[in-house]
Amino acid sequence: MIRKVLCITWLLLLVGCADKPKSIKGAEAVIYPEIQRFDIKRKNNSDTVGEQQVTDIINDLLPVPSDTQWTISYRLKRDLKIAESAEKQLKSLGVIPAQIQVQRVLSLESDLSLEIKQYYLFTSTCSPYSFEQYRAESGCFVETLRMKQLVSPSSLIQVVKE
Repeated sequence: MIRKVLCITWLLLLVGCADKPKSIKGAEAVIYPEIQRFDIKRKNNSDTVGEQQVTDIINDLLPVPSDTQWTISYRLKRDLKIAESAEKQLKSLGVIPAQIQVQRVLSLESDLSLEIKQYYLFTSTCSPYSFEQYRAESGCFVETLRMKQLVSPSSLIQVVKE
């Protein structure tokens, strides 16, 4: 009889101490693309001046995240040489060829245009743990640090297909 009472008491204590697991919301992140555009107008017919301007712009921007998209636009056929040399320079610096696009745009106002699309990631600020609080934000620090270590922030974007 005592054994049954002890078992029932022990069982009631275990049930009373059981807690429902808290659903973890994690951290919040905002990812946005930033587009930078550089228009280059050739004042004389010298290709070296235009190539030098493009080279200076590329060198000033590097290093960039690996998911950066590069678009090199030119208006006239004489500017194709500069656009191709910029593409060659980007490839030699380790940019994936699929992320470089060279195109001819007849409606371009300048002779050359270099457009760079980069994704930036902002994460939520986690409140520090406090003994006065009953429940702290569980998993916030870990999720925030995980997102900041991503090589390409654009991989967090979920594309909704209709």
